[in-house]
Amino acid sequence: MSEPEGRIGEKPRPVVGCEPQDSTGENTPSSPSPSPSLPLRTEFRDAGPPNGGLLAWSQVAVAFVLYGNTLGLINTFGAYQRYYETDLLKAYSASDISWIGSIQSWFLMAIGVFIGPLYDAGHCRSLLIVGTVFVTLGFMLTSISTEYWSIFLAQGVLTGLGTSCLAIPSVAIVPPYFKPARRPLVMGTATLGSGLAATIYPIVFQSLQPVIGFPWTVRIQGFISFALCLFAVIVARPRYAQNAKKRTFRNLFKGAELKDPFYIVYVTSIFFNNLGFFEPLFYLEGYAELHGGAGLAVTRYLLPILNGSSIFGRLMPSALSKYVGVINAFIITVFLSSASIFYWTSVSNIAGSIAFSVLYGFFSGGVVAFGPVVLTLLTQDLSYLGTRLGVLNIFKGIGSVAGAPIGGAIIQSSGGYLGMQLFSAFSIFLTAFFAGVLQLMVVGRTRRAAK
Repeated sequence: MSEPEGRIGEKPRPVVGCEPQDSTGENTPSSPSPSPSLPLRTEFRDAGPPNGGLLAWSQVAVAFVLYGNTLGLINTFGAYQRYYETDLLKAYSASDISWIGSIQSWFLMAIGVFIGPLYDAGHCRSLLIVGTVFVTLGFMLTSISTEYWSIFLAQGVLTGLGTSCLAIPSVAIVPPYFKPARRPLVMGTATLGSGLAATIYPIVFQSLQPVIGFPWTVRIQGFISFALCLFAVIVARPRYAQNAKKRTFRNLFKGAELKDPFYIVYVTSIFFNNLGFFEPLFYLEGYAELHGGAGLAVTRYLLPILNGSSIFGRLMPSALSKYVGVINAFIITVFLSSASIFYWTSVSNIAGSIAFSVLYGFFSGGVVAFGPVVLTLLTQDLSYLGTRLGVLNIFKGIGSVAGAPIGGAIIQSSGGYLGMQLFSAFSIFLTAFFAGVLQLMVVGRTRRAAK
């Protein structure tokens, strides 16, 4: 069964960005007189997305860069986790150290409840500037930190706050430029940025840290991040902002239809994915060292292998959705992601760890790429997409901040990794379950509408 995809873009919808388009008016529609048969609205009516062209694809490039400096950064913490455990913070437990990465993930997502409405109200460029400054400053302060509390504040809190300002624009900037049939491909292409960054950043860290030391390695990563974010600040052109700044938080939350049962089930599904998503990224190297990988150079590169595999996996659901529909493609991808973690429980040598890195990276990359596509399918009015993403991110943040420390506590209390692996696998399986419930709801609504 595949769900109907024509609900979005069937007729002109208002969408919002941070500023109007170029002075030629190519993408700046005029405001029509309100119809007497329709409720009076303050937003613009969109003449339709361009569905391509230089400007549209440049926004995909912006999203690509922003994904790399949000999820891409978060997904590299496993390299820091292992370094802190064995060197800089070796007096602290794995669970204590994982709180740094978890709080970074929490800020990335949970602060979105404020960032999303600000984006919808037309403050995109301000968000990008603040995010760029905070992320860069977070790197620089981390490079001079030697104590747990200072690394927690610099890398966990400050960098997390910076990525939170960049995360909503990375997702919301692309959909208004493309029609629903093309969105899975272009949004999947944009998410390749996080997979590429999550592959390159750990390699940079692992290669440079033994040579030039921890401080300068982190600074070099900060310079790279700053340059990429600066590109996004300059090039970003979200659509339709003439009257966006007239919107209030109250109106945005009301218009976003946050009590919609379809949205609630979707949020529940994504929460469980984030609860189980980060454990493999944080504890993969530690597990491999105890299962045939101790002293092997390849063990240090398992995380880059995982993240590199995700690059290819991010486009799989887009291709699959052409045959089974968006939500069904999401369900299949999530189920396979969960199955790969169940496989991880049987790994006993370095070859198995490499195989798991490839499998989990591939399928989890598809989950990351396709989750936002499902939300655009459920959102009739994309001018509220930022607000919906922001509220969703609260629950993603709760799952992210809780998951890895719970996994670390399970490892510490049990003395092994099996409990952590099962916790992660079953959490992601629940994502597939609730996505299945969502699909049944969509099919039921479609059948009722057809009667």
